[in-house]
Formats: sequence, structure tokens, C-alpha cells
Amino acid sequence: MQYILQPDVLTNGAITRILENTWKNNFEINPKDLVKIHEALLESHVFDEIAESIYFPMDNPMGTEEKLLDGLKIAMGAAPNNKNNQVRLFDKPGIILKDGIYGAAFGKYQYIYRCKGMRIYWFSTGEIEYHTVNATIDENGFSYYSENLDGWNVFNDEIEDFSSSPMEEGLGNGKILISNLIGIKASFSRDYALEYLLLPPDVEKISTFSIQVREEIWNSVIELMKELALNSNEEKNDFLKYVLDYIDSINIPPAAYHIISLFDFYRENQSSINQNEFLKLFSLIREQSQPTPDQIAKVDFNGLIHKLDTIEAGHDSANQYHDLIFEGLNGIFHQSLKRGKKEVNQHEGRKRIDIVFDNFDTEGFFGHIRDRHKIFCPKIFIECKNYSKDPKNPEIDQLIGRLGETTGKFGILVCRKIDDIELLLKRCKDTMNRDRKYILFFDDNDIKTLLTLKSDMNEEGIINYLFDKWDRLVLDS
Repeated sequence: MQYILQPDVLTNGAITRILENTWKNNFEINPKDLVKIHEALLESHVFDEIAESIYFPMDNPMGTEEKLLDGLKIAMGAAPNNKNNQVRLFDKPGIILKDGIYGAAFGKYQYIYRCKGMRIYWFSTGEIEYHTVNATIDENGFSYYSENLDGWNVFNDEIEDFSSSPMEEGLGNGKILISNLIGIKASFSRDYALEYLLLPPDVEKISTFSIQVREEIWNSVIELMKELALNSNEEKNDFLKYVLDYIDSINIPPAAYHIISLFDFYRENQSSINQNEFLKLFSLIREQSQPTPDQIAKVDFNGLIHKLDTIEAGHDSANQYHDLIFEGLNGIFHQSLKRGKKEVNQHEGRKRIDIVFDNFDTEGFFGHIRDRHKIFCPKIFIECKNYSKDPKNPEIDQLIGRLGETTGKFGILVCRKIDDIELLLKRCKDTMNRDRKYILFFDDNDIKTLLTLKSDMNEEGIINYLFDKWDRLVLDS
């Protein structure tokens, strides 16, 4: 197969092939490319000790002088005397490919601190494992443990569709994998048990492997830009814009030497370069090299309200409606819902979800129903119906079918209008009582209200509005 991008050196072309395949809507990762990435990880020496469980009791308090003396011994290279007793490591070194830890100090003062979430580990032996993680700090000390829920082996297992499994967070498609690979942290000496959970700023650094992945992607992009400056090609131009949009979305700016190399290329090839094409290409890279404002500043909430009124109900305008709802919800919930995606395949492509967000909320509505109501909702599923009539059982059943044990049990149905609110509410209550799956519904007026509240920066108003919806669902059921 012919590829446009120059192969990256670090993984012998695996990263650039995976990136280019996503442009071709081929999200299945070749196992051979995963093996090459694994080999590059080994050669980069990023695999390090990973804690499986920790218990650090507070039953033997030390005086200040003793603490200082122990600290000096450790600084001079001596291992902490009690580390082996308190930290249980996995039997092989690894990296955290995906860190989904979130903190929540709750429980009516039962804890000083508590956090939970998930982590996906990539081990030196080739296993990639999804673990749930829990940690607490209370009067008894610090406790941390993880539990393996899913796994896959680079060398032994057949490639599969990860979109309906916990592994989707790490290997769901090429974009997800690359976004994880660029954020691997550098290894360091963990002198405190808590550093297996939280990284202090002085040691939270990107690994040389991830730095090189970022540079290799830009090296290939720069080479493509040079090629296009000499010989313009519509297909390659489209691909270049796709790649630049993607690396901007995962915040990989070009290094200074990338910009300099383009200037050097221009100076050496002035007679052969199409000046207008080069200026267009250079304007693209200038956008990538400048600091980008917060995404929320790019959303015209009042404009979306006006545009919503102009979109007609019906099949012909379904895509317009879908795009508007995605942009609106992405802006409204940008602090709590991340990595939004449209038209996500599920169950080997047999089902497709209109919109999916990852739930990163810690203080708002989505965090509250997860932490206080114990609703399993790592992902938020949204179905958009551009119908002129009320949604009926088939629409509810469709969203119910998207929810599950591994993906989440909370969804939102967005539609144009609802004449019989009580009937639709009864259907959602029946779903909650029968299947323990939770569905809220929004119509045009709801979306306009949320957009207006966001435009006014009334975050508390948004939270209260969502809780009013929630109370109608869960009370008197």
C-alpha cells in the first residue's frame, strides 16, 4: 500500500501508517505496527516499576530528626527501609498508557482524600491491561489498589474491535492510541508512596519516547509540506489539513527547528517553488505554532441559538442538526466532558452512536451522579433525532441498546420538540426501573436555555438546570 507520509524513524513507520490509516477511515490497528511500537518502547527504556497495591500505615509516627535522617540516606542512594513492605509492584515493568484517575473528597469526613478511576498499563512483556484503581488517605494511612478488568497481548492475541470494551480507552483506534503515546511520563525515583498515584510538578515530565513521537510526526509533516511546495496535489493537500487539524487537537506544536527547516528549504529552492502555494502552506503551520485560546472562546452560543431556529426538522437536515448539537454540547460542557466524537461505531460497526463524550467531571452534574448516585458513566452517550414528532419507544430502545456494563449506563436523547413530556418521562422512568439505565431528554428549548446560560457564563445555572431534569427522572419513581 502506498503511503503519503514519510515513515517515522522511531517505530519504523508504524506511527505514520496508523495516522494515515485514520484519514482513510481505517481505524483498525495492524498488530505488526503495535509490535513495532512495543519494540520502540523497549529501546527507549521507558518501562518502569508500577505499583499494583500500596498500604502505608500511620501507626509508627517518626520524629522530625528521624525523618530528616532517613531523607538524607535516601538522597545518597539508599533504598527506603520500609518500601518493600509497603509497595507491591507488578511482576514486570510497564508504563501508564492512559491515566483516568479522578479525585473526590467525599463521604462525610470518612476520608482525608479519596480517588478512583482507571488506568491502562502497557507492560514490557507485551500485555496491555485495563485496571480500575482506588486510593484513600484516612487516619490509618494511605491505601492504593488496582483490579484487572480487561487485557490484550501485543504478541499473542488477535486484533479485535475494542470499541465496545474497556480497552477502547487505550487502543480504540489509531487516533486514541497516538494521543496516548504522546503523553507517556518520564520515569523517576519514587521516594514517597503517594507518587505512584500523583506526580509532583518537579517530576511530571514527558518521556523522551513521547517527545520523539511528537517530533517524528512533525518531521513527516514538514517533509510533506516541502513536497507540496514543489508539486501541489489535491489529495495530499486534503491529507495535510487533516493531519494538522488532528495534531492541533492533541496539542502538538512544532518545534522551532521545524519552522527554521521550512525557511531553509524556501531559501534553497526559491526558483522551483510555487510562491503562492508555499505561503498557503506556511500560513497553516503558523496557526499550529501560535498559542491557541481556550476552545470555549471559539463557540458563538448566540449564533448557535439563531442557527437552531433555521434548521428544519426532517431527514434532509439531520446532519446539520447533528453538527450543531455536537458543537453546542461540546462548548456547554467543555470543562467536564472531553474527547467528544461523532458517529462512533459500536459492536463491530453494527451500531453507531451519534455523539460520545468521556466523563472527566469532578464537581458538576456528571461527577455527582457518578460519585453520589453510583451511576456507572465513564462515557456519556447522546442520540440526536431531528424529528418533527415526539420520540417514541423505538428511539428510547435505540439509546438503551447503546448503554451497557462496560461503556456506561447514562445517556441523553436530544430532539426538536416534545408535546407529551409526561409520556416520554414515563418511558424513561420505566427504563430506569427495569434496566437501571438512565436517560435524560432535551428539546430545542432546553438546548437554547443551556446555550444562553453558557453564554452568560452561568455555570451554576447549568448545573441546577440539569439537576431539575434529573430530579424529575429519579423522584417518585
